[in-house]
Amino acid sequence: MKQIKFCHLIDTSAYNPLLYNSVKFSNQEKFDYTVATLDPPNELQKQMRELNINLYSVNNSAGGNYLTNVSKLTRFFTREKFDIVQVHSFTASIAGLIAARLARVPIRIFTGHHSHEIPLHNNKKLTFVDGFLSKRLANKILSPSEQMKEIFIEHEGVPEKRIKVVPHGFDLESWRSKVSGKTNTRKEFGIEDKIVFGAVGRLFWIKGFDKLIVAFAKAAQKRKDIVLLIAGDGPDKEKLQNLINSLNMQKQIFLIGRRNDIVNVMSDFDVFVHSALAESFGQVFIEVFGLGKPMISTKVGVAREIIKEGENGFLVNTNSAEELQAAIEKMLSEQNRWEEMGANGKRIAENFSVKITQAMCDDYYISLMNS
Repeated sequence: MKQIKFCHLIDTSAYNPLLYNSVKFSNQEKFDYTVATLDPPNELQKQMRELNINLYSVNNSAGGNYLTNVSKLTRFFTREKFDIVQVHSFTASIAGLIAARLARVPIRIFTGHHSHEIPLHNNKKLTFVDGFLSKRLANKILSPSEQMKEIFIEHEGVPEKRIKVVPHGFDLESWRSKVSGKTNTRKEFGIEDKIVFGAVGRLFWIKGFDKLIVAFAKAAQKRKDIVLLIAGDGPDKEKLQNLINSLNMQKQIFLIGRRNDIVNVMSDFDVFVHSALAESFGQVFIEVFGLGKPMISTKVGVAREIIKEGENGFLVNTNSAEELQAAIEKMLSEQNRWEEMGANGKRIAENFSVKITQAMCDDYYISLMNS
């Protein structure tokens, strides 16, 4: 069988461990990969050079002129005669799928990265554009979770037979190896003797941190030995800090910013809490379980597929400070089982090894070529 000519297209040229691992752990004897970006070359291209992957850049930036992006990509796809083009991220999906259609690329795969947010925005134009991409321009959909698949079917009307669910994969050995022998997060914030709940994510409304802060503040009225660290940055930072101040929680809730040592920070958490209103998958779930931590999460992304109630964590409905508070208090009552719960989560995480998930992807791509 000749190699399948395959192009991944993405907006940005930023460092991307998911895409890097996807290509690295694929069977490269069966695929001739090209990674293309709208943005000028940067860190992503450096990653791919390590793997000797073909590279292409529109060199127009993700926010550039759509006509230029489509025109350059159409010529590129036509010249290279790709068998499969798979698009990632919103702008690249629009330009890439139009170009792939014009270039008559036979298999055009739309990846469910951002579509989980579509129902929350309640924007008819945005829903139409995303639905047009998934139903008209793409002929196959790759979804990272069952919940994302449901959104494609229920909100965008995509036929179920066109959707394949394959979860993201992780190099957990590499992830865990980044934990230094001695972490300093507790010492940094003067919380050496505290029980640490932790959260990670961009500080904006879809992550639901306002509800988490309110819920934790109520639980903390009864427990002065618990603290909450929220790692991340974003447009709602000032608003969230003002909320913390209004609740007089400055000594128990900390916004610790974007961290370069995030794996060390997470390893210092006793319990992870995720309050998002939507996720396509939830990379952090696997990272947390990979470190052997119990978890509380809203029923978003892959959470409901991997969290077993009382065995490795607790699930709550979205947008409910009351349920988050109750789950925090329930988790505290189960403190003697945290090590057991973390071990159960760690076993779940192993199912998301990139060696397993990428083999699933490879098999899917080959099946498309043979159909």
